[in-house]
Amino acid sequence: MTTTNKRMALVCTVLSVCIVLVAAAAQAQGISFERHDYDVGISPQSFAAADLNGDGVPDLSVANERSNDVSVLLGNGDGTFQAARNFVAGNTPVSVAVGDFNGDGRQDLAVANNGSNNVSVLLGNGDGSFQTPRNFLAGTNPISVAVGDFNRDAVQDLAVAYRGSVRPFVPGGVSVLLGNGDGSFQAALNFAVGSLSTSVAVGEFNGDKVLDLAVANADSNDVLVLLGNGDGSFLAAQIFGAGNGAVSVGVGDFNGDGLPDLAVPNNRSDNVSVLINNTPQ
Repeated sequence: MTTTNKRMALVCTVLSVCIVLVAAAAQAQGISFERHDYDVGISPQSFAAADLNGDGVPDLSVANERSNDVSVLLGNGDGTFQAARNFVAGNTPVSVAVGDFNGDGRQDLAVANNGSNNVSVLLGNGDGSFQTPRNFLAGTNPISVAVGDFNRDAVQDLAVAYRGSVRPFVPGGVSVLLGNGDGSFQAALNFAVGSLSTSVAVGEFNGDKVLDLAVANADSNDVLVLLGNGDGSFLAAQIFGAGNGAVSVGVGDFNGDGLPDLAVPNNRSDNVSVLINNTPQ
C-alpha cells in the first residue's frame, strides 16, 4: 500500500469512528416516553403532583369539570399509578392545588369551582383519602387556584383567579383567602385586574421577600403583577403585555439570574410569551 493510500485509509477509519461516535451521541441525547393512560372523572381540566399519602412517592390529583369531583391516583414508585379514587368537590371544578392548610403535616387539596363561585378545601387523612369538602366563597367564576403564605403568619393561604361575568358585568380579578391554620379561611379579599382573568401564579418578583401574584388576562392579552404588602393585601396591578389570548401563566428562572420570570401561553396567537424579570434588586 502506498503512503497516499495508507493516509486515505487512516482518514476513512477516523471518519468512520467519528460518524459512529456522533450517531451514538445523537442517539444518547434523544428522548422517548412510554405512555400509560389512567381513567379519572369526566372532563379533567387540571392536575397537581404531590405526595398525598406520605410514602415519598409523587401522586396525582385531577380536577374533573363535568363530574364535579377530584380524582386521586396514588403512585407506585415505578412510574405507574393505582386506580383513581374520586372525591366530591364543588360545581364544575377546573383547577386543583396542594397544601397543608391545617398544619397537621398532611397534604390537603384546594379546588376552584367555576360553576359555584367558591373553593372547595378537602383536608387529607394522610393515606391518600380526603374528608368531605368545606366550601369558601371566591369571586365570580373562579378558574385557577394557587397556594402561598401572603401575610407571613406561617399559615398557607389561597389565591383564586376568577373570570367575572358579562351579564351582569363583573370584572375578573383575584380572590385572596387568608388561612386560619385549622383548614378554614377568612372571607375573600377581591382585587380587580381585568375582564377575563384566566390563571394565577405565585412568585417573589421584586426582591422584598414578600410573595406577589401574577395573573394572566386573556381578554386584554397581558399579565398583571400584584406586589404583596406582606399582610395579605396587594398593590394595584402593574400591566405587562403578552400575546393574543393569554390563558395561563407560570413562574421560573429562565436565565439563571436568581429572579423569577414569567411564561404565558397565548391560545389565539399560537405562541408563548416569556417575560424576563429585570427588576432592580
